[in-house]
Amino acid sequence: MKALKGIIDDEEPEVKAIYLRCIGAILATSGREPLSIPDLQYLLLVAGDLDQLTLELIVRNLAPLLLQVGGNRLRVYHTSFQDFTASPLRSGEYHIQLDKYEADPAACCLRVMQRDLRFNICKLETSHLLNSEVSDLGHRIQSNIPLALQYACVHWIDHFISSPNNALVGMLKQLMEGPQVMYWIEALSLLGRLDVAVAGLSELAELQLDKLDSWNVIASWAKDAHRFVLTFYSTINASTPHLYISALAFAPGKSLTTQRMRRHFPNTISIAGSAGSGWHPCVKAITHIQDVQSFSLFPDASKAAVGYSNGSLDIWDMQTGNPIGEILVGHQDSVTCAAVSSDGDLVASGSYDTTVRVHSMSGSLKSCQVLAGHSGPVHTVAFSPDCTLLASGSSDKTIHLWDARSFRPVRGPYAGHSSRVTCVEFSRDGTKLVSGSWDKTIRIWSVDLGGQQLASNPLVISGHSDLITHVVFSPDGSKIVSGSTDGTLWMWNTNNGTKVQSQTSTAKHSDTVTFISYSPDGRYVASASTNGEIQVHDANTLDPIGYSLGHSKAVSGLGFVPNSSYLVSGSADRTIRVWDIDTCPKVMDIPPFVGHSFGIRSISLSKDGTRVISVSSDSTLRMCDAQTGAQIGRPFTGHSNTVYGAAISPDATRVVSGSEDKSLKLWDTATHATIRSYQHTHPIFCVAFSPDSALVAFGSNDSKVYLWEVAGWKIAGTALQAHSNPALSVAFSPDGATLASGSWDNTVVLWNVAARSRICNPLSGHTGRVQSVAFSSCGTWLASGSDDMTVRVWEVKTGNVIRQLKGHGNCVRSVAFSPNGAFIASGSVDKTVRLWNAKTGQPAQQILSGHSDQVTSIAFSPNGSHILSGSHDSTIRAWNIDPNLIVNQPNDPPNAFAWPASPYELSPHPDHLGWVSHDQRSLAFWLPPYYQQPESFPGSRSQIYYPRVFLDYSKFVHGTAWTNVATDFIKRSSG
Repeated sequence: MKALKGIIDDEEPEVKAIYLRCIGAILATSGREPLSIPDLQYLLLVAGDLDQLTLELIVRNLAPLLLQVGGNRLRVYHTSFQDFTASPLRSGEYHIQLDKYEADPAACCLRVMQRDLRFNICKLETSHLLNSEVSDLGHRIQSNIPLALQYACVHWIDHFISSPNNALVGMLKQLMEGPQVMYWIEALSLLGRLDVAVAGLSELAELQLDKLDSWNVIASWAKDAHRFVLTFYSTINASTPHLYISALAFAPGKSLTTQRMRRHFPNTISIAGSAGSGWHPCVKAITHIQDVQSFSLFPDASKAAVGYSNGSLDIWDMQTGNPIGEILVGHQDSVTCAAVSSDGDLVASGSYDTTVRVHSMSGSLKSCQVLAGHSGPVHTVAFSPDCTLLASGSSDKTIHLWDARSFRPVRGPYAGHSSRVTCVEFSRDGTKLVSGSWDKTIRIWSVDLGGQQLASNPLVISGHSDLITHVVFSPDGSKIVSGSTDGTLWMWNTNNGTKVQSQTSTAKHSDTVTFISYSPDGRYVASASTNGEIQVHDANTLDPIGYSLGHSKAVSGLGFVPNSSYLVSGSADRTIRVWDIDTCPKVMDIPPFVGHSFGIRSISLSKDGTRVISVSSDSTLRMCDAQTGAQIGRPFTGHSNTVYGAAISPDATRVVSGSEDKSLKLWDTATHATIRSYQHTHPIFCVAFSPDSALVAFGSNDSKVYLWEVAGWKIAGTALQAHSNPALSVAFSPDGATLASGSWDNTVVLWNVAARSRICNPLSGHTGRVQSVAFSSCGTWLASGSDDMTVRVWEVKTGNVIRQLKGHGNCVRSVAFSPNGAFIASGSVDKTVRLWNAKTGQPAQQILSGHSDQVTSIAFSPNGSHILSGSHDSTIRAWNIDPNLIVNQPNDPPNAFAWPASPYELSPHPDHLGWVSHDQRSLAFWLPPYYQQPESFPGSRSQIYYPRVFLDYSKFVHGTAWTNVATDFIKRSSG
């Protein structure tokens, strides 16, 4: 107090205020990263209301109160001084309200960054190198990013949040809306401090300043920038130019960062195809040099324990994607499982070498205890919630309990299972332990916490038809969810072992379930399988909440991030991936339409997509609102037997139908009354309107196809004869010039409508009845579905098969092209609808399951956002198509330069996973993991969300030309 009085008591009030301001700035900065006198001067002088001589004089006069540490960096001499100035009672007129004085450094940091940051600040000559390969990077940083600017880049958000920040919002908005925010990320990449952006942007996005009109906009920018940095963290951190070359190139179109920044940096790769415009559910991928054999998150999800086949264990920082400390070795065989204690202090691992190893995270990472006792491989380990017990399960059919402090066995071992114990887990309150086994049973053991033992009479649950692979408790302990090699998930009551009634249907993977995880709030259950698929389910019903996610190989672990929408997974494909389940496209949001009393034979959607006509074995036609499923008016009645087909006219005023009763009827859609009727000689199996509504085509049991004039209600010319068996499907080309018919004789015939003649020989290749035909929107392709379980795509001009789509497990009853021609949908007797990429023939998204009987008819909505499917289960279902697929895919992929348009054909860098190289040495660009998947993927591919894209390189610059990614204005302004 005396020292402070002696320095400033005789000064004028204005000068006293400046002294206190300087002290406040020193207190605010030294608590984070002390600055030298020149750097502090540089930072404060940017404010513009202090001259250098005055500041030097003040700092010199304050010398008795200051301590200069390494590099002449300023700190207050003693922490008691800060306590004194912070107390208004003790300091009186010398009181320093620290949060008020945070505003000065915050404003100075923002001004310094606005003024001094620039594009390619360290003058990097090429984008082909990692930052670590730039030999003089340290010197470049020292020369171009002074310490004051470094301080500003690292600490500005912290100062802003700690200050009364309302007055600074305008400055922040100016920084965030312009290219300076990219320059800030660039500087952090060069400094090796990209973690600052991840943490800071997250805090900024969550800051509540709702009373300010512009804050919500800034918060949304910060939230998107956080996602941008998080997704491309490893890329930007590895090579700074790829902030622009790769990260900005592959950020989605709807990203606010993309929308604001691409105009400044336009010359890079563009994406066309089904990538869509929103963020992919995969937030980030951390690559490993080995398969991830086992994986466990720390309680706060900041780190993960990862086990490998060589017996080693590693701890990874989930934010930076880098390993922490030395690798933990000791196991003599593959690490099969890992678990982290609830306090994060202990990491346990089990191995094929029959041992459990426990590593302590406090102190040396080399501290390890070896627990020996099992006579077979250890497949599962779990800590009790209070960290006092460790349970392990083994191929020796036993469960062992260990004291987690002394690491000695506790009673036991516990027998009962007749085969391998695959999983153990404690309930959250620690009173129960659940175990699953290859003996197809689940056992729930009561835990005697006082005696540290398991009760001898566990509750035994049976019900799975195959081996149990994983079991987990719900957070409240009232339920467990189990998975099996039969691919199913079941939910059980823990008090009596009965199946939970709220589970509406069997949740099923197409391969063995490997791992299950409950979200901490109990809302979701995530499950994974050996084919890499990850499903997220509603925890009450186990219904999927969206399209499946996944890896290209078996998933070895799952974990939810607390207080977030993130799910983390580890896999044998050598990656750990972070998923945002909130951005996972929903599978089906629209309830089924119900009305027919018997199975639906066919549906037809109006051209405007508002109404759907369905026909049924109940002899009726019904019209429904395509948005709500509500029936419009009364049923169309008049047929006396099964109605096989119906079509609605392009103007939606008429409907035509054909029936087993041999009649062809024309209906008024307004009155639902019959306008005209024709009695044929044989049952009519299919009908179609021509694009101009002038003609109706129908196929009959007499093996002929007929063209029928609507106006005159008579046959147009003579019957078309080429099939040797009944025609089951007819379709007009978009221009109405060609008619296609598919038949019981396994062939497709193309007809010239005007000439009433066959265009070419029947198209043969199917080995079963052709149930459905459909033209693409451009008329170039024709799809056909058959009882041989395949869809074939034909080139109309040549009649050649260009693609064969396989995947259905039974007859294909219906096919349809999407409005943009990019996709084909198919419905099958196997009760599913599948979506295919029309160009590649590969599945485009998850199998759409939900019908309880065969799917007989499908139709796309006009904008391609939905598929309607009719079924023998008497319902119509409306399926939401993954919104990222609803784009105008080009007819032909771009073919600029020598780069392949398909990302699957790119040459990977031999040493750096995820990077593409044109010469096997240089870093050309980084490819997101969801574009790295191989074209030929296992059968489960159809259930996993991977967009199909083409890459356009017409503006792509790299190497020594990389700075041309920026506009001329940006390059000029960056000097």
